[in-house]
Amino acid sequence: MPLIDLPEVEIDQQLKTALASSFSTDSGLILDGAGLSWSLWRADGLEAWWNFFEETIDAPMGRKLANASCDEEEWLLGGGQLDAEGLFKRRKSLRLLDDRWWLHGWGAPSLKPCGIERGILTPIVSGILQADLEHLDGCRYRMRWEQRGPDATRLILDPSNAPLSPAGPSRNSSTYQAGSPFQIDVEAGWRIDGQQHCLLPAGMFGRIEESCAGLVAAISADERAAWPELSEGSLSMAIASYRLFIAGEELFMAIDSEGWLDTVDAVFGRKGLGTPLKVESIDSHGGVRLEYASIPLIGITLGVLAAAWTRCEGRPVKVEFSQNSASIIIELSSRHKLA
Repeated sequence: MPLIDLPEVEIDQQLKTALASSFSTDSGLILDGAGLSWSLWRADGLEAWWNFFEETIDAPMGRKLANASCDEEEWLLGGGQLDAEGLFKRRKSLRLLDDRWWLHGWGAPSLKPCGIERGILTPIVSGILQADLEHLDGCRYRMRWEQRGPDATRLILDPSNAPLSPAGPSRNSSTYQAGSPFQIDVEAGWRIDGQQHCLLPAGMFGRIEESCAGLVAAISADERAAWPELSEGSLSMAIASYRLFIAGEELFMAIDSEGWLDTVDAVFGRKGLGTPLKVESIDSHGGVRLEYASIPLIGITLGVLAAAWTRCEGRPVKVEFSQNSASIIIELSSRHKLA
């Protein structure tokens, strides 16, 4: 059989080096220079996850997602990421803006006309760019977006008299100790294995969860019984994450507690969703107990772990969750009693 030469993957060494100097990893978390948690997303997976989330929470959430992204970016910019000094401050700040978007894989922002090329999920990049421009221009805008094809979004910004008071931190703004440099093989255009990816702050998801207050998700009583008591937003995130993993083709194989520890680290730790301190078997039917020091994205992590257990065991899962000052405990077992 003749050998087939596979196309050579060319790693973007400049981007890889920039990521290693800007982010670190520890215990399965991706951390920025301030110790804030981020997560790695495949762009098409992010869009699918968002569709699952809106379907579960049973409400249109695009504007709330844009607001959450805007508020989180505004708070992050308090660290001076776009602030320049000396001559040509505006030009320097715009260069910092381009670098920031390039580093995180959000797409290519433009000011004339105002919009984003090759961006990720539209409400997210629209909200981020709104915050960036409000920071640079020193004023508030009323923003709306228009989709101009699959890879182009245009923003319409109208000046507002609203005060430019900075957004505060979200509930997911805990800081962690920096670890080893974040090492990831990424191709030009923030592609991994040919697929576009990006980094998103944990705080943005915390703000989305908060924006769900007062909503009642479209979740049956039977399905709710399989999950621990969570807010409607967090539970909807868990179910969306579960459905995304089940719909995908990502492998997850673990036959014992050690296999679970290694595979969770390899599959979910690389995405910034955390790595357990230890894993224990709790029954003879595949049930496991995972102990974590911290989990910034509780709903999302619960969802992917539940889906991983279902993929391993081939049965519906029951998820239990508890935490104390020292650790977080997650138990995964069969939803139905087995003889």
